[in-house]
Amino acid sequence: MSAFWVARGLKRSFRKNKPMKKTILKITALGMLTAFAWACDNGFSDVPVVDTPPVIALGPITSGLTEGQDFKIEVTVSDGRDEGRITSLANFTYAITKGGASVKSGSQELTGENQKITIEVKGGFDPGDYNLDIKATDTNGNESTENISFRVASIRPAFDISGTWTMEPVAGAMKVGPSPGSSEWWQNSAGDVSARACFFDDTYTFNNDGTFKMNLGGVTWLETWQGVAADGCGVPKSPFDGSKSYNYTYTSTTLTLIGSGAHVGLAKVNNAGEISNGAAVANQIAYTIVDQSKTGNTRRMTLRVQAGTGVWWDFKLISGPPASAAIVGKWKMEPVEGALSVGPTAGSREWWFNTTADVATRACFFDDVYTFAENGAFSIDMGAQTWLEAWQGIAADGCGTPKAPHNGTGTFTYLYDGGTLRLIGQGAHVGLPKAVNAGELPNVAVPGEVTYQVVSLTETAGVKKMTLNIQAGTGVWWTFKLISA
Repeated sequence: MSAFWVARGLKRSFRKNKPMKKTILKITALGMLTAFAWACDNGFSDVPVVDTPPVIALGPITSGLTEGQDFKIEVTVSDGRDEGRITSLANFTYAITKGGASVKSGSQELTGENQKITIEVKGGFDPGDYNLDIKATDTNGNESTENISFRVASIRPAFDISGTWTMEPVAGAMKVGPSPGSSEWWQNSAGDVSARACFFDDTYTFNNDGTFKMNLGGVTWLETWQGVAADGCGVPKSPFDGSKSYNYTYTSTTLTLIGSGAHVGLAKVNNAGEISNGAAVANQIAYTIVDQSKTGNTRRMTLRVQAGTGVWWDFKLISGPPASAAIVGKWKMEPVEGALSVGPTAGSREWWFNTTADVATRACFFDDVYTFAENGAFSIDMGAQTWLEAWQGIAADGCGTPKAPHNGTGTFTYLYDGGTLRLIGQGAHVGLPKAVNAGELPNVAVPGEVTYQVVSLTETAGVKKMTLNIQAGTGVWWTFKLISA
């Protein structure tokens, strides 16, 4: 049948049945609307919707850039551009690394279009360089990453105390008195260094992780308050035997040892008083750092503690080979021209110096031996004769029997820090005994000690040489050159 006749038939049918006509028109309209909607969104191919990964915005690191400080940073994550029609935020992860090693990490589920996350690490980090890596994903699997590097600074003082220390084996390594730095009541002598060798070999170790260790060996110095019959070397007594675990904290002014029995120096001394006088065993002791120095590989540190009201103890510690190791041994004046000289400036010989002939004339002087012992003792061996001058009560300068107090019979000690040499004891000297710090004898009193400037100390092929200067009063400079004997 042709389309013309079909159309005419439908037309007649519509005329005869108007309700059917309305129904067909409604169906046709509905179909057209459905077709239009399908054309607008047929699997997003005709009208594509853009779906981008999440956006990560890092805030500033508000704390934690200093050792031990709580670390904190805020991160904002936003869903990608999709008009909210496809995805939402799903997951957030972070990892903090140092040198490639994991230090801290975490994750959390996210929801919605925007979310703020706070990354916080209580106690922060050790000093060093760190990386923070962040990843965020959405519900469609899109992923974004962000990274920031940061450095944590150290709060430790510039002077490094890490490593192993001992009491310095010199006179005055320990002292006590009624005021800070005083030795009025007591200080150890050079002889005590030998007598208490079991104590002077005790070691104190400060580890970088904040732990502290004492190694007292098989014996240490004990006192009667520890239950022994008399002061002397013996098996270490608990809780001062170093068998427990200890910690320490350290600032530029204070060293605190934490743990019952932890101590440096004498175990009886703590902030409350002396245990021998009834003070309790302390759980921690705070020492004031009086001074610190480093010469070559040798470090020194003096710690002070007020052991109750009006009782002040000082303890001198050393780490590494002592500077005094270079001076230990026997010395003589070097038998050369200019071994002794004097002038108006340091090192000058403008006023006088010995000649080569003087070395022979003063042979009784050039054979005098000066000995620096490892334990801090100093001695002079002049033999039967040495060089004497008229101020010592003789008719004329020349060789003669040594005169007290410069005859080497005293008990002397020394301190050498790499820059100065201090001889302690009346009559202690090197070179000419008349040259002292206040002037020249007999114009000034004989002092109880003499300090020299160490200009140089060298060693070549096993032979050591040392040059000393001393200003003997204003504008009078003596120089003495010595050689190992």
